[in-house]
Amino acid sequence: MLPLILALGCLISNPFAFAQSAEGETHITLVLKDFSIDPNTNRAKAGRFTLEAVNEGKGLHELVILKTDLNPAALPRKEATPLQGMPTQYLVDEDDPRIQTIDEIEEFPSGTNQKKTVALEPGHYVLFCNIPGHYDKGMHASLHIVP
Repeated sequence: MLPLILALGCLISNPFAFAQSAEGETHITLVLKDFSIDPNTNRAKAGRFTLEAVNEGKGLHELVILKTDLNPAALPRKEATPLQGMPTQYLVDEDDPRIQTIDEIEEFPSGTNQKKTVALEPGHYVLFCNIPGHYDKGMHASLHIVP
């Protein structure tokens, strides 16, 4: 019983402990749905991360990782190339100087998952799907990296 209590005490005193692997890499799972991103944590210590995106939506999704001090719901946008007969949709402008694109997981189909390993320094990150219209429908999440 005492080892269980000590283990629980370590988790409570160090909320980042559950995600650390033996190699010092942190694993974060992000569930992508139509139209949300649900990470298993939104705060972690700086270092190397394996981000695993699980597509539980009905169609294609992607995961863009960027660093910014901007509000996650107010990133700079640009008009997407319009499809004939479709209303105008927008994308996050990944070239805007107020954001730093770190990496991305390219589009992947429903029912699959993809992984990306990245090194993240302390700061505020936004993870989002940049398929036209998806960000505007709420498909984004914050990740705070602490020293």
